[in-house]
Amino acid sequence: MKRQIAVIGLGIFGREVALSLAQRGFSVMAIDAEAEPVEEIKDDVAQALVLDTTNEHALLEAKIDEIEVVVNAIGTQHIENSILTTALLRQLGVSHIIARATAPLHARILRQVGAHEVVNPEEDMARKLAHQLARPGLREILPLAEDVCVAELPVPASFVGRTLAQLDVRRHYGVNVIGVQRLPAGGGERRMVLNIVPNQDAFQEGDVLVVIGRDEDVDRLGGLG
Repeated sequence: MKRQIAVIGLGIFGREVALSLAQRGFSVMAIDAEAEPVEEIKDDVAQALVLDTTNEHALLEAKIDEIEVVVNAIGTQHIENSILTTALLRQLGVSHIIARATAPLHARILRQVGAHEVVNPEEDMARKLAHQLARPGLREILPLAEDVCVAELPVPASFVGRTLAQLDVRRHYGVNVIGVQRLPAGGGERRMVLNIVPNQDAFQEGDVLVVIGRDEDVDRLGGLG
């Protein structure tokens, strides 16, 4: 049986979450207070409903309490509805509520009224863009916590021909190398090489390091060029 997830609020963020989940095989219930976004997405998800999620009776009729995960993606123009919806979802016993916040105060209130997890896509994207502008060499950034991230960056020239053990990257740079993307000998796309042997596997020109660490340490490593 497909895992059921409900997405409330079908703005840009909510719509993308709903469509991405549906494409990955989840059974998605997409909900919005307006008919137009529901009409646009109805053919791409398991169920699409026009619903006032600040109405407890309406939520019960939709059987939202039977869905394991609910993403409250209500946007910036309806913060009051976002908070009320989150509170009702918790009151109805939803197992896991992920709520979208627009500001630190909004995030704090969402947690207080019952959100199990809070995300701020605008803030996350701003941090990611700032990292990439500060260090153009960084290929991809995935924020994990307030000051921790996973990042991809080209292997510094000074690393080529040397092993992880020789470089002692963790001690000198404060980051952990969790994988290397390497071009196959016969050509083609880079492939992830996990569990590299510290004393045997020398870094090669063209390698891309996948590292985890504090933002400032990742920036420092990325600045080696």
